[in-house]
Amino acid sequence: MEFKTTKEVEYDTKNQKRIFETLNESVRGLTIHDIAKKLDLNRHTVTKLLERMLVEKKVNYDEKGPAKIYYSVGPSKFVGRIDLSDMDKLWIDVFKQPRYESEEEFVRINQTKHDHLIRASSKFKSVGAVAVKKSQLVNFVRILRDVARKEFGLSV
Repeated sequence: MEFKTTKEVEYDTKNQKRIFETLNESVRGLTIHDIAKKLDLNRHTVTKLLERMLVEKKVNYDEKGPAKIYYSVGPSKFVGRIDLSDMDKLWIDVFKQPRYESEEEFVRINQTKHDHLIRASSKFKSVGAVAVKKSQLVNFVRILRDVARKEFGLSV
């Protein structure tokens, strides 16, 4: 298992940041066509970057008839990636400014797996995610530490 930090992982592109900022500003969300037109980008470029952002759980979408309306899941900071294998990755993000006022800051761990059947540019798909609220992080770490020590005999 290999752990990589932000500096070691190519995470954002200039256009991906522009798309994310545009979606953050939008209250109702935008279609691929709307994003491409607003940012003067090719639709295929927008589609490719949105697919990657979907895998990373930075954006989500709702289907309205034949159209997909994309929206931001909120501002996050990528803090690391753990490569479980060539085909299996864990992405760790911190959400310090939750989307809603009543929401607490949290850490999200998103698991992606390689899917040979996907025809998109990004062959990874999300297979699960967990969010741990700031108030529960100490308990979460304590449980992981205890499992590492008791179940696996690791010195943590």
